[in-house]
Amino acid sequence: MSPSFILKNGRIFDGRSFLSPGFSIVVRPPHILAVTTHPPSHLPSIDLEGKVVSPGFIDLQVNGGGGKYASVDPSEKSFQQILKAHLREGTTSLLLTITSSASNTRQDALKIIRTLMTRDQSLLAGAHLEGPFLNPSKKGAHHEPWLQPPTPELLKQIAQEGRDVVKAMTVSPELFTSSNLDILLETGWALSAGHSTASYESAMSFFDHGGHMATHLFNTMPPISGREPGIVTAIIEHQGARAGIIADGHHVHPAALRLAQKVMGDRLFLVSDATFLGQKDGEVYFGPTTFRMKDGICYNQEGKLAGSSISIGKAVKYCITVAGISEVDALRMATFTPASILKATERIGRLRKGMLANMVILGENWEVEKVYYEGELVE
Repeated sequence: MSPSFILKNGRIFDGRSFLSPGFSIVVRPPHILAVTTHPPSHLPSIDLEGKVVSPGFIDLQVNGGGGKYASVDPSEKSFQQILKAHLREGTTSLLLTITSSASNTRQDALKIIRTLMTRDQSLLAGAHLEGPFLNPSKKGAHHEPWLQPPTPELLKQIAQEGRDVVKAMTVSPELFTSSNLDILLETGWALSAGHSTASYESAMSFFDHGGHMATHLFNTMPPISGREPGIVTAIIEHQGARAGIIADGHHVHPAALRLAQKVMGDRLFLVSDATFLGQKDGEVYFGPTTFRMKDGICYNQEGKLAGSSISIGKAVKYCITVAGISEVDALRMATFTPASILKATERIGRLRKGMLANMVILGENWEVEKVYYEGELVE
């Protein structure tokens, strides 16, 4: 374990706001020992020269990265490669997303995630199941033969498979009866509305009944109309609903991003929906489907967007430099808000005494310059 050290002369974003000048962060790996204006004089210090230091970023929807895909190649080696690809970009906690898949693929993936979590519960925080209970008419890039209706038997089976591993699950509210929804609510997972044609009334009922959030706001859901406000209006209006949004300049127009942030405030958070982080242009073979990457954008054979190629760090930069989101709001969307969904704000998502020393140093133009994971500098 590395020795203790001090980060000084930085603009410290503590997860919710910027601290006034003069504070330093004292680190004794793996934790933050203090955030103070009077750091001990005997420890080595690193002068940040005015750069921003933020809690490590948290991503609740990661499909892949580094040339590996969680739902295609479920193995320890491929999952480790995905984790490392995102860690280098500043994401220090994430949920691996298992999209609609063959049952044996899902089961294998959850077993491997469980094994990896026993070794390291900070970087790999668990799994996000995106499917199989999705509306085929809003399947997006999901393989339709793998979509299934929610039956009590299958719901109970998946609830058992995902015990202690799954932290979030995307479902289409209109496919569920209240009793079937109760089976999933009993798991304690964060249930997320997505890939859905739910009416305003159906979506409001989902959130009233215990639904927690929405998956990639605006994408794979009908747009708002005057007479049919739909699921988007319900997400924005319901104070118990939080929503992930993909800020890559392709999935959502910057004006829609600004509007959602203005209305939802700290209920909105960033997700990468990353599948192809680090992927070069050309054909990509994803299970039974062939995708095409062009200029960092991936499309399926129907011409629909298929995941992203960004990290949360790139999303933060886009929010601030392109979409006009404030520094505080953009950073909070990547740190404290997703940590609160994971019910982990006593460990991650903030910079204060006792927290894990997961930190990102942001330099000129909001580029990630350094990443500290549990107090260790990531190479």
